[in-house]
Amino acid sequence: MARRSKWMLDIVLKSIMDGVGLLMTITVSVSTSLVNGKVKKNYRDSYQSMKMNYFDISDVHEVPFENSTKPLWQHLSEELILAGMDSNVVSSFRKAELAKKMGFNHYKIMRSPVCEDKVMHLVDNKVQLPGTKDRIVIYYTSLRGIRRTYEDCCILRTIFKDLSVLVDERDIIMDSAYRKELQTALDKSSVSLPQVFIKGGYLGRVEEVKQLHEDGELAKLVQDFPVQEPGFVCENCGDARFVPCSSCSGSRKVFVEEDGQLTRCLDCNENGLLRCPSCCS
Repeated sequence: MARRSKWMLDIVLKSIMDGVGLLMTITVSVSTSLVNGKVKKNYRDSYQSMKMNYFDISDVHEVPFENSTKPLWQHLSEELILAGMDSNVVSSFRKAELAKKMGFNHYKIMRSPVCEDKVMHLVDNKVQLPGTKDRIVIYYTSLRGIRRTYEDCCILRTIFKDLSVLVDERDIIMDSAYRKELQTALDKSSVSLPQVFIKGGYLGRVEEVKQLHEDGELAKLVQDFPVQEPGFVCENCGDARFVPCSSCSGSRKVFVEEDGQLTRCLDCNENGLLRCPSCCS
């Protein structure tokens, strides 16, 4: 029993000595890199090189290391832990860390216009949708009459929800004006669904969007748009994007006292609906 206790004590002492040695090595390497209270460029460059590869660093203006609010010992601890972890885990950690510290729209300010030019060629600007330069527009249908079309519409809407961006969804079943609008933009009398427009230009149907999403290009295209919280559901319309007309209560008829008769309500569409003022304004 005494021999076994001595063996366990030796293991504990060896572990302690290894830890002390590692701490001394880190302390020496850091102290030699300190000049006037600032970390020299060699450590800053090594830290920046270990940033997440989710963003293309060549297209982003450098974030000064001196602006960081974390103490040096915390940076060192994180780097030691992350060095032995899977690269995908490290990338996710970096993404969450920067999003928390800088805000989701931080890179909207910091990204150079060169990066946008690299992906905007994917949008066909020959096909234009007027008045939509500041948004993403999806034309879809909520009608389940054609299973394949309905499934494609659901897939496309889910892709953009996963990207957490604000999307202008236009259901042609809820308002026939959207169908005419899409026919005019594509210059076709017969159009298939779903269809996507970004910044007024035509992006494509579900096949093209899925491919861009898998290649990582879609995320670059939509990074400058407003962020929508994951799982957001409009309390006013329940994500239907339409509400009953307040003038006629959805009946499409209003009573005119001067004429003493009912007339067609001019405020709503053919279904007695209005665009939701809360989520579609």
